Parts: sequence; structure tokens; C-alpha cells
Amino acid sequence: MKWLVLLGLIIMIAAFIAARYRRQLQTAVYVWKMFRKMRRMNGESKRQIDKKDSAENIPLVRCAKCGKWIAQNKALNLRSKNFFCSTNCMEQAVKVG
Repeated sequence: MKWLVLLGLIIMIAAFIAARYRRQLQTAVYVWKMFRKMRRMNGESKRQIDKKDSAENIPLVRCAKCGKWIAQNKALNLRSKNFFCSTNCMEQAVKVG
């Protein structure tokens, strides 16, 4: 019984504090959510930087038709030495050649 009264008293004090400092608590929750969102955004930018670093190691090749430089893993390969930037360039090269 003594513990129940003590628990009731603690709940009443907590309710009074929450009612009295409602605006300050709302501001604290808003600031906490803002910092959490900033931390998530910072983590995403780190992932994007890591992706850019891995992209720098991929060699560039020149399109055989238009001369545009493109990453080798995104280029289309008709023969072992000919790379194309798009299907249009590949089709034009096949029609002409």
C-alpha cells in the first residue's frame, strides 16, 4: 500500500511538471527530432561520398560514334575495342559501318 501511494505521488508530480513546462518540453522534443534528422542526412551524404570514391576508380572510354567519354561499366560494347554511349550511337555505327 505504501508503494502504491508513493507511485501515485510520483505520477502526480510528473503530471504537474509536464503541464507546467509543456512548451519547454515541446521545444526539447522538436530540437531532438531536428538533431536526429540532421544526423540521418549526414549519414546519407557520407554514403554518397563513398559511392563517388568508388566511381573514380572506373576507367573512362570514348564512344566510337560521337566521341563522348563515359564510364566503362555504363558503356555498351559491340566488339572488344568499340564502346558506345547509347543504343542510338550503336545503331548508327552499325548502319554506317
